[in-house]
Amino acid sequence: MFSDPIIYISLVTLALFALALGALLVIIKIRNTAKVSFISFFAVITVVYACVDSIIHENHASTFNLLILLAAAFLMPYCIMLAFGKPKEKIVKESAKEEDASEKTVEVNVEKLEEKDINILDKGKYFQSLASDAFFSKDGMQTLLDTINKTSMDVAHADGGAVLIVDDFDDVIAVKSFLGNFPPPYKLPDDLPHKPLRVSTSFKYAQFPLRDNIFGEVASTGKAELITVPRVDDRIFQNAPEDFLKLGSLILIPLKLGDKGVVIGLIALSRNPEKDPFTEEDYDLVQHLAGFAESALKTTISFTQYQEQKELTKESDIASNLQTAMIPKKLPNLPGVSFGCYTEHASGVCSDIFDVVPARQDRTSFVLMDVAGKGANSVLVMTMLRAMLKLIVNTTQSAGTILTWANKGICSEQNFDHFASVVLINYDCTKHKVQFSTGGSIPVFRYTAAKGFLEKISSMCDPVGVEKATSYRDIEFTAAAGDVIITYSDGIVEALDANGKQYPEENIANIVKANSKMSGKDIANLIKKDIKKFIGVETLHDDQTLLVVKIQ
Repeated sequence: MFSDPIIYISLVTLALFALALGALLVIIKIRNTAKVSFISFFAVITVVYACVDSIIHENHASTFNLLILLAAAFLMPYCIMLAFGKPKEKIVKESAKEEDASEKTVEVNVEKLEEKDINILDKGKYFQSLASDAFFSKDGMQTLLDTINKTSMDVAHADGGAVLIVDDFDDVIAVKSFLGNFPPPYKLPDDLPHKPLRVSTSFKYAQFPLRDNIFGEVASTGKAELITVPRVDDRIFQNAPEDFLKLGSLILIPLKLGDKGVVIGLIALSRNPEKDPFTEEDYDLVQHLAGFAESALKTTISFTQYQEQKELTKESDIASNLQTAMIPKKLPNLPGVSFGCYTEHASGVCSDIFDVVPARQDRTSFVLMDVAGKGANSVLVMTMLRAMLKLIVNTTQSAGTILTWANKGICSEQNFDHFASVVLINYDCTKHKVQFSTGGSIPVFRYTAAKGFLEKISSMCDPVGVEKATSYRDIEFTAAAGDVIITYSDGIVEALDANGKQYPEENIANIVKANSKMSGKDIANLIKKDIKKFIGVETLHDDQTLLVVKIQ
């Protein structure tokens, strides 16, 4: 122990200050508030070791002095570097200058980028303008496609361009716009002469399957392609040796619609082989432009679909009104029979109609027809058949002959390809004789009161309007009081409940058997009620028509 306590206290105090300084340096290092050199840590450790060694060994004063000198020697160069180095303010200013220069460079690049973006944006706005004009122009869609094609060529400095549109119905992609010099990247037909005009004309009106060619592949995969060296791409077919058929670089960008990215077409661009290939910048610019093209096409296609749907709805409403006008508003009172009917039209569908024609004193004719298809053509066929039948039933011809004549008349009309299932029932109340004939699938049932059961008495045959040579046969029987004749369109038994189950045919048989003593009108109402109960709130998909004739 030192004889002089002041020396002891000084050494301990110096060691504590050195330890505190070391702790602060560690904190600075951890928090990263300033740069801390390893020299600082080494000097602190040296001072602490010198103090501890001197406290333990009183005779090591020379060691202490040497260690303190060593610590100072380590710190001296570090302090000299800090004292005579470049001023911090100057460093900050130079750094600021470098940042300013960097910002100016960025601003220049941004300005250049913005100029390109503004150019693309202006072209995109023009696409939208053309899309709006397409609503009111017959050639609006073609003008839009040609503009998309020409603009894409200008942006990419292409020598040729094409816009192709996918036809989902035929599963092909067809050229809708063709401009400039575009050597075909597909195999030309063997019989096509290799002449520039013939080749370009062939390409202009070409269509391709969605496979085994570069256009179909891009449309199928939805993946854009930049092809700089076509000769090494096995998807590209080389039709050379003619110079005008030699291929340069290609850009192919799919055009997509909707959130699911459904491909509706593509933009295809070509650059002549003697020029430098398309660059990544060209490729990116065309992709940006394609986004605006997609938006414009979506607007045009959506409006076109709306217009088509509007026209279909309008046509359907007209057809439905005409169909309703042909249904008898008031049924006549007929001797010897009571009859009931039920008809329910599905929305937008025009198919079923019935009629009751008191033709002569010895003939009342009941007609039910179900015309295939919907819309104006169906109404025309329905109107023609109705007019023919109303006219011919006034003759003495049989039901089968009347249908045969009507069939020849409909088949003679070359402008219509519609057909109809028809039932014609003639009833002679003076002799209680029933004569009927059917064309198509509409069934006829007879409930015999004496036997108490319902049986189908019709058979399948060609619909009216299918084959001109078809001849329809008569089915005749003598009815007794209490007998019931029932016929209906297929919309009755094809009606679906909430579980997708069809209305059972046996329900009709059970209702007739249980209520055979009721009038034809009451039986028809019971069947109607049962059908509605079965269907519930489900939507009808086809017209429903039922005709019940009760012999008195």
